[in-house]
Parts: sequence; structure tokens; C-alpha cells
Amino acid sequence: MPTITLPTWDLVLRGAVAGLLLHHLLHLLLPGPRPVVRRVLAGFVASVAGYLACQQPVLLLHLPRPLAHGLLTVCVGSAAWLWAATRGLFDDGFRFSVPVAAVIAGTTALGLAANLPYFPAGDGPFLQHPPDGLVAGLGRAHGLAMLACSAAALWEALRGWRDDLVASRRALRRWAAVGIVGYAGLALVVELALRGQPVGPLLPALHVAVIGAIALWLSLVVARGSLADVLGPDMATAPPPLADAAPAAAPDSGPAPNQPPPPPPLPARSAQALARLDTLLRTEQVHHTDGLSLADLAGRLGLGEAALRALIHQHLGFRNFNDFLHHHRLADAAQQLAADDQPVLTVALACGYGSIGPFNRAFKQRFRTTPTAYRAALRLGQAPPDPPETQVSA
Repeated sequence: MPTITLPTWDLVLRGAVAGLLLHHLLHLLLPGPRPVVRRVLAGFVASVAGYLACQQPVLLLHLPRPLAHGLLTVCVGSAAWLWAATRGLFDDGFRFSVPVAAVIAGTTALGLAANLPYFPAGDGPFLQHPPDGLVAGLGRAHGLAMLACSAAALWEALRGWRDDLVASRRALRRWAAVGIVGYAGLALVVELALRGQPVGPLLPALHVAVIGAIALWLSLVVARGSLADVLGPDMATAPPPLADAAPAAAPDSGPAPNQPPPPPPLPARSAQALARLDTLLRTEQVHHTDGLSLADLAGRLGLGEAALRALIHQHLGFRNFNDFLHHHRLADAAQQLAADDQPVLTVALACGYGSIGPFNRAFKQRFRTTPTAYRAALRLGQAPPDPPETQVSA
């Protein structure tokens, strides 16, 4: 078995960062809201911990072979876990679906096929393979898969940034994008500049230090409670919708017995803005405008975009502007389908959808049935799922 030649300070640094990652891993595995997303995040943390050992392969040879293979397994799928983690963090409707599992499994399988042949049968250094062999080809394919997953993770962080209504999650999107671009860019530059050359102990240790800094930052995020705000509640256990956008006056007699006290009154400016928003939705039906953006609606209300995001999220409970629009568009669509026999396409266009496809997908996700089947159920006297409230609600 080859001797570990790493400096003591390098081993201490890796051990400290691994301990911090283990703390995060255990925290994510505890019961909490959105358990599927927490498990995916735990998978990503485990893959980063595996990278600490795989970055210096000689460490793997000093571990029991099953443990070494396990660390290699989570390490080679790290970019796929990163992509899944960004989807879970930034998509409130995320599910660990078959395509997500297939991407992780495929990337991991490629990585194992490209790296396991280097393991010696017994004690000794890692084996060498010719650069033009099958193993090298699998390694290049795995590298491309990792690059594609990193690019997809960057896209997930950026694509919904403008419509995200949760301030802490918007900030996390920016930091995630900067981290992915910066770290992947640094790794690419180093790989191109030092291909085939010894790098010494400092560069790998710098990578470990960067991982440790990110882990410390995540510790602060968890300590401040921002992680719970980013993840949000389970969709099935979210609080019921509010009754109205305009705040109702609290009864003079106080709360009913055994009932929670009413929420505190809204600030005057927020109450006025909610009243204007309610008017735009009820009277002018601004949400029927095809391509309506948050900036457009903020301009109609005379508010800044940040103020409108806070208003819709904090007072109405929505976490994404598109969800806010879908909520009110689908409420109107359900009423129109029940009231007359207009073609479904006409209803979709009248409610602000540019084509029938997005309308059908949104309607089925909300009502668990198609618009045509929804109308047919009403004609037969059956009770379809209750439509959402037509007023501004959470």
C-alpha cells in the first residue's frame, strides 16, 4: 500500500471540512419540511465530502475497499447532484422524478466505469491505462456529462431569478450562479494549464479551503433560519388562502374563544397597495394580459419591483410570480368553463395564455384533470376539484 505523502496540515484541513460537511449532512437528514429536497441536498453534500477523498486518490487506498468505492460513487456524480439540488431549491413543485434519477444514475455509472479500472486488485498504487484506450474515452464522456450538469445547474439558478418572490432565495440564486461559474471556470483553467503536470499540494488544498468556506457560509445560513425560508413549506401543508386582498377590519369584540388572535394590521402603504392590486385584478383583469411581467405590474401599481415582490410574498403567500398569475388566471378559466360552451382555446386566450399547451398543463396541474374533462364533469353533475378563489389570495 503506498504511503500517504500529504502534509499534515492538508490532512487536518480535509478532516475539518469533512466534519463540517458531516454536520450539514446530518442536519439535512433530520425531519423537516420538503423532505425530498432535503434528501437531494444531503446527496449533494455527501458527493462533496466524497470529493475530498477522491481529489487525493492515495487516501482511498488506505480505506476499506467498500468505503473507498462508496466515496467514489458519490463523488463522480457530484455535478448531477448539484443540478438536482438547484432544481429542488428553486422549484417549489420539485419531485424526485424518473428523469432526475436517470441523470444522476447515468452520470454516476459513467464515472465509475471511467475510474474503477484504475483501482489495483490488491495493495499498490493506482493502475495506469493508455490515454487512447476505452477507459480514457469513458473519462472524457464523464467529463462532458459533468460539464453539462454544471451548465444545467447554472441555468436552474438563473432562469427564474426575476420572478422569484422570496428575497433570501433570490440572493441564493445569485451566489449559486457566481459559485458555479467561478469554481467551474477555475477548475477548467487549472485543468487546461496544468494538464499532465504535477500540481503540488497547494492547489488541491486551495480547492478544499474553498469548499470549507462555502460550508461555513452554509452554517451561517442555517443558523439564521434562511434555509427554512428558501425551502418553504410542503405544498400539501401550506396555509389556506387568505379570503381577500384588502385587509378586513378586526372585530371589536376580539378573537373568538379558543381561536388564534387575528394578524396584526397591515401598514397603511401596504394596505393601499393591496387594495390597488385587488382593483386591477377584479375590475381591469390585468392578469389576463399575455406576457405580463412583474415589472409591468409594478409599473401599473406605481411600486418598485422589490416592493411588489415583498407585497405578494409576505402578505399574499406566493413564492413565485408565475404561480401568482396562474392562480388567478385558472380561477377565471374554471368559471368560464362552467358558465358557457366557448372552445377551450378561446378560454385560454381570454385568460392570458398565449396558446393551448401552457394552459392545458397549468390547468391539469391545478385541477388534476383537463379543461375538457372538467367541463364534462360539471355537465354530468359531478363535483370536480374546487377552483381557486378569484380574489387575490395566498
